[in-house]
Amino acid sequence: MFLVRRKCITSRDKLWKVASLLKQICSEYEEKGRGEATIYVSGWGTPSEDYSVCAEWTQEKLEANAFGNVPDKIRNKLSEELQEAICRQVNVTKHKKRMPVNNLCCFKNFT
Repeated sequence: MFLVRRKCITSRDKLWKVASLLKQICSEYEEKGRGEATIYVSGWGTPSEDYSVCAEWTQEKLEANAFGNVPDKIRNKLSEELQEAICRQVNVTKHKKRMPVNNLCCFKNFT
């Protein structure tokens, strides 16, 4: 069993829009049988250098998501809206570098 996390870095003014878009995207995949996702928002309640929205869900195995398996609503609308609302940079505090990122995925195996 894997915990999958998709993290989108955004700006404070677009935080709730990104959360709404991620929820819609996750709902489309849930209708196709993927596990229910939980959406997390960070950076809103306190001063922060970055604001992010995470979607987490569990999967039995990790597989490539073939183009044909992506729901039409995501391909034709939601993906583009999400890309416009997220930042292309993330601040890497440890090294004080900036590295290009549009979204991040993390995987943890529970077995």
